[in-house]
Amino acid sequence: MVQFSYLWLGWLLLLIPLVALLQWRYRRWQKSALKNFAGPQLGDALLENTRLTLKRRKQRLLLLSLILIGIALVGPKIGRKLREVKRRGVDIVIAFDTSISMRAEDVKPNRLDRAKYEAGKFLNLLRGDRVGLVAFAGISYLHCPLTLDYSAAKLFLDVIDTGIIGTQGTAIADALETALKAFNSQEKKHKAIIIISDGEDHEGDLEAALARVQEAGAVIYAVGVGSLTGAPIPVVDEKTGTFEFKRDRAGRVVTTALKESTLRQIASTTGGRYYRLGVDADVFGKIYNEIASMEKKDIRSHEYSDYQERFQPFLLAGILLLIISMMLPEKVHPGKTEKEEG
Repeated sequence: MVQFSYLWLGWLLLLIPLVALLQWRYRRWQKSALKNFAGPQLGDALLENTRLTLKRRKQRLLLLSLILIGIALVGPKIGRKLREVKRRGVDIVIAFDTSISMRAEDVKPNRLDRAKYEAGKFLNLLRGDRVGLVAFAGISYLHCPLTLDYSAAKLFLDVIDTGIIGTQGTAIADALETALKAFNSQEKKHKAIIIISDGEDHEGDLEAALARVQEAGAVIYAVGVGSLTGAPIPVVDEKTGTFEFKRDRAGRVVTTALKESTLRQIASTTGGRYYRLGVDADVFGKIYNEIASMEKKDIRSHEYSDYQERFQPFLLAGILLLIISMMLPEKVHPGKTEKEEG
């Protein structure tokens, strides 16, 4: 496993393509300027004498040396041992409603983006709990399996979007079933499900799904997103590529409002609680505190340890290539051909 001590210095590597571009532009300008000044025939002779082949080799060696030195600067470290780590925690699945109604902007910047932002802060609070992600609209799927790698979970969280599921709807029952499949079916506790939705519609047998959640010993925390008065739904016009509001068949603008009844029901049935994002203060902080008070279990994982610095080979190779590039000649010596030189 590889880690980096100074990953923030990695932006320096982005300067290398810029250096390569500047070198290429300079070569073109040099060639054009020399021909304009001395004429085509004399210009070609002078260019041959400057020996562009060697010059390019020098420049390529320089670029390669900069890449290697840049890698050394970020401080690569390699873990040598894989050890078992035991933590105490619970299993948490966060289910995101990705139906198009979550594009409504009655919660800024919009319902889904606000929910993702708050969920990201929730992930920062976790210590020892496994977390998984479910995305649902008309159907649902496990977007990220249970993991202790919160950085990976955040990467999966970032790509959740309203277009991630083509089948539209708000299948909360199906989302609950998918969340249950992520858990260990042999355990009857240590489980929490966080449902984030505007609750506008629900499909499937919700009562049966809730019964299975109770049987599995999971607790549901429901988070409502949106306003009670409603808001229009931004959509992209396929012909013009511009944003407009969704309309019904009669041409009227469709509005979407938060429907709290379903969300309150699924939370109260399982012993959880319902919160409304944007109205209740620190929603995910409160959910975290409630989950933290739940009975915990031992969660085992394997992690790399005994990390050792490995920047030295990159730094040494980079310096050697830099020295070689500086020692290479740029001009043909009198009486020697290119083959004799190279």
